[in-house]
Amino acid sequence: MSDEPTVFIVDDDVAFSESLSVLVSSMGLKAKNYLSPIEYLEQFDPNAPGVLLLDVRMPSMSGLVLQERLNAMPICPSVVILTGHAEIPTALRAMRQGAVDFLQKTASESELYDAIQRGIARDAANRARYQRKLELDQLFSQLNPPEKEVLHHVLQGVPNKRIASLLGVSRRTVEDRRARLMQKLGVESLADLVRISLEAGFRVE
Repeated sequence: MSDEPTVFIVDDDVAFSESLSVLVSSMGLKAKNYLSPIEYLEQFDPNAPGVLLLDVRMPSMSGLVLQERLNAMPICPSVVILTGHAEIPTALRAMRQGAVDFLQKTASESELYDAIQRGIARDAANRARYQRKLELDQLFSQLNPPEKEVLHHVLQGVPNKRIASLLGVSRRTVEDRRARLMQKLGVESLADLVRISLEAGFRVE
């Protein structure tokens, strides 16, 4: 799979879609056209980076419904709404659902280019965060239940002696589990353990 971002164009207006594709190509970007949200969903590849230029009013499914469906997926391209009907409630809903921008189809080439570039940048950042989450999930999945118990108490600031009492084990056992979990997570200090745990979404007190 190529890492080159694609500008995905979803619009049922064939003439506008094709002209937009030519414009996007003239910007040095790869474009791919879909005449309906259903067609886009049928060919959707979550691993394909890019930005989605999305019309709002389409017969089979509205652009906002497609945007909502994509938001329910683990990862998807960022969205720029491009519509001929600039209605404030629609714009507000699109932005609340995470759209990068909401433009009229009469927007200038520079406005469109800037929105596309922001969308590509946001998509890249989202994918980096998603990849890091997968890496952290894999890392923490190595911990067995006793090690996870110790980790939980360590993150609450409970000293080893107290942890041993709470778990009904020896202090040496707690120290061994703590050493093993830190080794598995690839950290050497409490500060690094707290940092990576926060990054993974653990509650730290």
